Amino acid sequence: MRRTISVLAALALMSAAWRTAPAQDVSIDGAWVLTATADSAGNANEQPQPGLFVFTGTHYSMMFATGNGQRERYTAETPTDADMIAAYGTIVANSGRYQVDGDKVTMRAYVAKDPNFMGDWPENAFSASVHLAGDTMHWTWGNGSMFTFRRTEGSPAPWEAD
Repeated sequence: MRRTISVLAALALMSAAWRTAPAQDVSIDGAWVLTATADSAGNANEQPQPGLFVFTGTHYSMMFATGNGQRERYTAETPTDADMIAAYGTIVANSGRYQVDGDKVTMRAYVAKDPNFMGDWPENAFSASVHLAGDTMHWTWGNGSMFTFRRTEGSPAPWEAD
């Protein structure tokens, strides 16, 4: 009986210590391909447009196509201004510095497709909560939308699904 109480007390102490322990910084270094998205209402897209996020020790670069279905191709050999404007809106691209604090990744775009997005450097921070499970990474953005990625480093066919 004493032993059972001692074990339960030890488990309770370890559980309390685990809950109060500071979150460990996650390592997101490498190249990651976007594999799924969900908007803030939970509408999932299991076949998103292509996206590639690359992280080094302190810098990142991200580029991804938005929307569902394939991007519209230009219909003429030389695209019109309207064609180029429409295509411009389907891409998100920026690069800069990032830092990890526990499970939170904060990025600051140094250069971006959208000049307003990079305009307040270095005060233009945006962040996401990140969770790693092996070669899968899940992000929850501040607006509640979610991205899922697969690590591509060392993959013999990085653009193909496993």
